[in-house]
Amino acid sequence: MFDSQILYRALKVSEEIYDEAMYGDNDLYRIKDLSHALDTNHWLSKQWLVDKLADHYEWKEGSALIVGGWYGLTAFLMRQRWKDSCMLIESSDMDPMCQQYGWKLFPHYNINFTTLDVNSKPDLSSYSIIINTSCEHMEQEDIKWLISNKSEQCLFVGQSNNYVDLDSHINCYPDAGFFVDDLELDEILLEEELNLGGFDRFMVIGK
Repeated sequence: MFDSQILYRALKVSEEIYDEAMYGDNDLYRIKDLSHALDTNHWLSKQWLVDKLADHYEWKEGSALIVGGWYGLTAFLMRQRWKDSCMLIESSDMDPMCQQYGWKLFPHYNINFTTLDVNSKPDLSSYSIIINTSCEHMEQEDIKWLISNKSEQCLFVGQSNNYVDLDSHINCYPDAGFFVDDLELDEILLEEELNLGGFDRFMVIGK
């Protein structure tokens, strides 16, 4: 499941962060952040997304935007499935350092890393897929804005969970049904749950 080269690059980036902290750039928390971003649950959740998306949607061309893409694991796993360069994959996050470290973790994979704040109301009209695996971290009105402002044929893929013990999880749901109903999508292609031990992750694919 895991790619040893990616884990090796994560270690080297962690060393770089530690070295920079010696000269006043105190960003040591990001070492734990990188480790968390590549842990088993995140890998399983994002591979689950890629597998189910491939089962329910025939993507042959166009652009996929990953909102809250963190350091790029979702984009990397998508690129392993969809290798054709005509399928553009953009991993975005509001934290500009995610763009910087994303390039270092996943170089040469034809992934575009960008800094994007949904609150800036970006133009979504060119995307054929919009993915948000971090719905639990976002205000519901911002997620609904993504759905309302995408093109009619653009696919929306969202994930949330019922893990309420983290302060940053501001948008959790008791089960997949509540999550899907609250999104108010016009068409549902998939609604599923994945048990990850101490909590469940929910996913919807729809338009």
